[in-house]
Amino acid sequence: MVDLQDFIKNISDGVGVIDYSKQAPQVQETDYSKETNEMFPFNKLPEWLQSVVGECSISYGTPPELWAMAFLCGISAASGKKFKLVTGNYVNYPQLWVMVIGRSGDGKSEAFRVAFRELLNIDEQNYAKYQLDYQDWEQLGKNGTPPFWKQSIINDSTPEALFMALSMADNGLTLYRDELSGWFRDIGRYNNSGEIGHYTSIFDNQTFSINRKNDRPRLIGNPLMNICGTIQPGVLRDVLSMNNAEESGFAQRFLYLYPDFKSRDFYVQRKKPDVSPYNNVIRTIVAYSDNMELSLSDEAEKDYASFFREIEGERVKSDDFWAAVYSKAEIQALRLALTVKIAKLMDEPDAEVSSKDMQAAIGITQYCISSLKKFKRDVKTPTKKADIIRGIFEINPDANHYRIAEILDVSRQYVSRHYKDVKVARLPVAKPETVSESGITDKSMATNIKR
Repeated sequence: MVDLQDFIKNISDGVGVIDYSKQAPQVQETDYSKETNEMFPFNKLPEWLQSVVGECSISYGTPPELWAMAFLCGISAASGKKFKLVTGNYVNYPQLWVMVIGRSGDGKSEAFRVAFRELLNIDEQNYAKYQLDYQDWEQLGKNGTPPFWKQSIINDSTPEALFMALSMADNGLTLYRDELSGWFRDIGRYNNSGEIGHYTSIFDNQTFSINRKNDRPRLIGNPLMNICGTIQPGVLRDVLSMNNAEESGFAQRFLYLYPDFKSRDFYVQRKKPDVSPYNNVIRTIVAYSDNMELSLSDEAEKDYASFFREIEGERVKSDDFWAAVYSKAEIQALRLALTVKIAKLMDEPDAEVSSKDMQAAIGITQYCISSLKKFKRDVKTPTKKADIIRGIFEINPDANHYRIAEILDVSRQYVSRHYKDVKVARLPVAKPETVSESGITDKSMATNIKR
């Protein structure tokens, strides 16, 4: 008799999984072997940023695109809602969701530490002021609204604490974690109350509410939150299969950077990079107390229109996963263009995103799409839980829902939903038996599952 857990393992390894592509219109599958690597558009970035990136890359022995993206994330974190790009009916802030993929020891974390150091120092100063204000508030009998810590960077927190901080962050918030895997695994850990939905609302800067049984309802209006950090390839493969990250479109909202990390040599005397130009930009942005509305120049608009048509052409012929990637790329390019423009505002204080800014953004977006394709090519993605569940019910419609949910660590409702999909789409066509490596046929496995 075959145990259900062994049966599910066989299914996840490909034994007996139904080929659903034969029951639906064919979508051209991505051939990763033919993908060409996009070049990161360093020459389109502001000259001061090119110089700092070059120094840091040489000093730390890590790819320059890693540093360029980390510094752009820092600029977006400092900017928040102070700058917005208006294109027709749409408004975009310099909001970036960036994930750097690299193995342990590659040196992928150093760039973000340098990029966020100045903002973390400012947060420390604000925290010291908050402590003094809080002591004064206590001494005055705790009358009125209690003071709060004005922070721009948040690291480790529960979802409730994160959303609380976001609700008080008038200029937005940046979630920065050295290893984003911990944050991914925390989603749904404390409760199962639609966190993924909240994050997708944040990506779109859409107002959302949080209602808890033992707490006051909270409305978070026009939220802005950057998400930046690193993750290892194998870990990313695993977390993408959690919480329906790919199926919900949540994973496709990130920009993925997967550089070619080289083996690093040890140098006793490395020249320390001069990051003062970058820190000066960060301090200038933080001190900026106004709000600025920007638009695309005529040439930038032409560049974006051409990119949009190209991306749309890819989207319409792609499967659901890549269609979502291309759809979000259309938004990310605008946000990146605004971020690049902010990086050069001290030299070019006009309110137009130039063609060069847009070309830089398009190049970065294409590089990130290429990185995601490289990851998909190099790292084998495990069979999705939804496919495992559908495969089980295709073979045995009477399989135990509770037992499947327990083994796959999903809810019974999730299992039942995919059971209904199979029940509706089930075709009365005899399927040939597939023999596993152990010599057990699909039919015998399905028959021996205990209900």
